[in-house]
Amino acid sequence: MGGIHAFTPMRRLFALLLMVALALPSWAQDRLPAGLMWNRSGLPATLPLVVKTMPGQDYVVFLAPTEGGDPVMAGYIRGGAFFRLLVPPGTWTVRFAHGRDWQGEDELFGPGTEWIGLDRPLTFEAGVARRQGHIVRLIESDGQVRVASSGPLDICQGLTVTTEIDKRDENREALNLLPAPGLQDLRDDFDAFPRSDFNRLPAPGLRRTETELDTRSRVCP
Repeated sequence: MGGIHAFTPMRRLFALLLMVALALPSWAQDRLPAGLMWNRSGLPATLPLVVKTMPGQDYVVFLAPTEGGDPVMAGYIRGGAFFRLLVPPGTWTVRFAHGRDWQGEDELFGPGTEWIGLDRPLTFEAGVARRQGHIVRLIESDGQVRVASSGPLDICQGLTVTTEIDKRDENREALNLLPAPGLQDLRDDFDAFPRSDFNRLPAPGLRRTETELDTRSRVCP
């Protein structure tokens, strides 16, 4: 009997942990993964939208045409976590639905769903060396979510060219490599002209070059 009673505290602890787990809010288990939900714009999404939020609620961001109509893109945001979404070029009306209990795309966060929108549309565009995105910061104050700040996020793209040159093989002629047919005749003909970088024929062992292009992006200063 003593062995049975020895496990009683452990069983009570397990039962307590089980009750706590069952009492956790269902939204913590049913939340969607953060990121793109859908893109119905028909355009490539290449421009950054960064949203900073506070923990406690989740959000869905919607992008819609400024002239009205259904949203063309949606993304799910987990409150308090870093969020970055690539969006298509254009000028879009941006709105956020937020709440705690995710009910699916039709019901969103159920009867407790609340909405907040930006005062002005956001323009996303790309140039040769610069991509223009936006960063939005949402905060919760006195139980109300509001837009704390909204501003441009410009990404500069730099192109780096790396060239590697092989060393000239000074002993190449020792390999008895024969020149192409007629090459010597061409050289004899060119002897009548002044030697320059424009009319000098390449000699055996010409250096070989390899060029690599590296495109990197960074936040513009």
